[in-house]
Amino acid sequence: MAEDTTNLEVNEAQVEEVVEETTVLGSAVEETEAAEEVAEVVEGPASKAPEKYELALEGVELDADTLAAADPVFRELDLSNEDANKLLPVAKQFADKVGETIINDLVAQGQAKRKSWLNEAKADADVGGAKWEESLHLAAKGFDAIGFKEGHPFRQALEETGFGNNVHMILMARKLGELVGEDSQFVKGDAALKVENVAAQMYPEDVKGN
Repeated sequence: MAEDTTNLEVNEAQVEEVVEETTVLGSAVEETEAAEEVAEVVEGPASKAPEKYELALEGVELDADTLAAADPVFRELDLSNEDANKLLPVAKQFADKVGETIINDLVAQGQAKRKSWLNEAKADADVGGAKWEESLHLAAKGFDAIGFKEGHPFRQALEETGFGNNVHMILMARKLGELVGEDSQFVKGDAALKVENVAAQMYPEDVKGN
């Protein structure tokens, strides 16, 4: 019986040792750290985006619509407020460059259109060729007679848009100048009638249709 009791005590000691080792290897601390690592993998790192971006760009007033449009982009990129403000000057330079390119293209297109209209007018049988200088003289006289002298908003608009080179505009002004006559007398009471006559001569089919 004594021998059996001794063996039993040894076995209990071995069990306690195994239990103790198992507890150390699977301690609560180890399990907690492992759980935190798993949570970090699943949830990902915390976002750097602030609750609200406070943006400012020197020399530029940022309007509400612009800020509202930029906010979701900055959040998608997960930019901090500091990073977003660093990006603004670069974005402005890019936008300025794009705007400059667009303006240059529009100017080039406008110049090409002016030249195209001018070439068309100079080749036109009614205002161009041998009649070109006369057309310009009569056109200027016609505009002057109705008060559209040099510097008038209408003539400035023709200059700015390039439409002053358009053959139809030149023809209209020439017809108006022809009505004024060499004595430069323009009867104001007949102004509306004479303008209608210009339209009738330029577009007879349209006038008949009305």
